Amino acid sequence: MRLALQAMNIFQEGSKHAGVSRTSLQLLEAILRNKKHEYIVFTRPEFVIPQQWKNQPHISVVPTWGKTRTWHLIGREFFALKYRPDAWFSVSGYVPRLPWLIKGSLVHDVFYRTYAESFTEQDRLIHEAMSQNIARYSNFIASNSDATSQSFGELYNLPLTRFTKLPFGIGQSDYEELTPVPGLAPQSFILALSTLEPRKNFPRLLEAYASILKDDQDFPLDLVIAGGKGWKESEIFEKMEALDVSHRVKFTGYVPDSSVPWLFQNARLAATVSLDEGFGVPVLEAMTFGCPIVCSQTGALVEVGGDIPIYVDPLSVESIKQGLLSCLATPRETNIDRGYQRATQFGWDLSATVLLDTIETKLRK
Repeated sequence: MRLALQAMNIFQEGSKHAGVSRTSLQLLEAILRNKKHEYIVFTRPEFVIPQQWKNQPHISVVPTWGKTRTWHLIGREFFALKYRPDAWFSVSGYVPRLPWLIKGSLVHDVFYRTYAESFTEQDRLIHEAMSQNIARYSNFIASNSDATSQSFGELYNLPLTRFTKLPFGIGQSDYEELTPVPGLAPQSFILALSTLEPRKNFPRLLEAYASILKDDQDFPLDLVIAGGKGWKESEIFEKMEALDVSHRVKFTGYVPDSSVPWLFQNARLAATVSLDEGFGVPVLEAMTFGCPIVCSQTGALVEVGGDIPIYVDPLSVESIKQGLLSCLATPRETNIDRGYQRATQFGWDLSATVLLDTIETKLRK
């Protein structure tokens, strides 16, 4: 099979290398590890080709036009006609309109609709146009959870049979050496790992943490918030100042991939109290790296966590507080082994296998 892979929305480092970009790159690399097929990878002109892709006869990397808007309007059609793939998959983004080509795209969420206030008008319109393209022209749609499939299908009136759920993996590769985060001692902190943006619900997490400090002035654990600034993050800092907990909350900013396992392995517990998630990579990371986890009882997070996390109502500060205290009162090792076992149900190579099998089945029909 000759498969075209659109990777235009992937960034390799910095604050943009998070969320959608990070998971899209992991899925792309897992696909390319399968040498059964031939791949044509369309990237941004500035994309630095990873060393492991070079000198691989089954991989061709094609830098596209610098103007991404032009690419989105006509580039896909032009490149699809020029390189004549058997099928096309966008790890993030639009698909060609060509009617005879088997094509699909990965969708991560519909938050541009359900949390529209968290997006700029321009970004919301871009996501809307992309989703309408995917809904109209894809032969199949890959998703990161049943929750995402359900939401996207309801929004664009699509049957669930159009969707293929992929069992995503963690957000970074393995490292021989982990990079500690300066200033953090092992087992001295509660970890919240995420880009700073409204849907992540940090103000309520701060309120719950402040309430614990109020009840116990000798509470030994700091709150560490690790992640780059996203958008509309000012409310987080305003809430922290209003609660007078600045001296107990540490913001690391963006952390390198090699620091992520270290953070989970050395945190007393991790908290993901998002209002909603398309998948919930931090929950899977916590299970993979052996960290107790407190998370919101929302569809995608429950799909990932099963019966491992302590679940809370993300709209209730008291529920978040009690979840944190309950987790701290439970011996740290209680669910770690079970978490390791559950984490084996997910992975990028498994996701790539599911995806490629889906495309091959479409081609045979």
